[in-house]
Amino acid sequence: MTEEIAVDQARFKEGEKGIIIDPSRGLVWMKYDTYQLTNKWMNWVQVRDYAEELNGKKYAGYSDWRMPNTSEARSLYDKKHSNKDHMGQQVPVDEIFSPGFCFLCWTSEVKNKVHAVRFGYRRGGTTNDDAYRTSRGSSRLVRDILKEDGLL
Repeated sequence: MTEEIAVDQARFKEGEKGIIIDPSRGLVWMKYDTYQLTNKWMNWVQVRDYAEELNGKKYAGYSDWRMPNTSEARSLYDKKHSNKDHMGQQVPVDEIFSPGFCFLCWTSEVKNKVHAVRFGYRRGGTTNDDAYRTSRGSSRLVRDILKEDGLL
């Protein structure tokens, strides 16, 4: 009985086709980040363009994938959970997400013409970084749940 209660109270639900549903925030996340999907690092501009490419292909049946804002990216940081990043280090992200993701996540927020915000899952903080620099760049794309999705 206790296990059933724990499952019912889980924040995330695994959906079909590699998606994770976050009903409490009205979001759908990709189970894999862009590094896991492509096996390569990307700068902010490349992540933006990759999201557009996936939208054109209707990844998992949707065409409105985007980079998360800082608040959305931060919402995945949860010290009650433990997952592993691409270097095998512990990061406080729910285990429902596939291990091996990048610990740095580009967000949709741009500070000026050359800097964008990245959220770091190891320490739970943000940094402004060169949007054209590829260094360990990745993002976990997200979309808003729409009424017609039937996911809530």
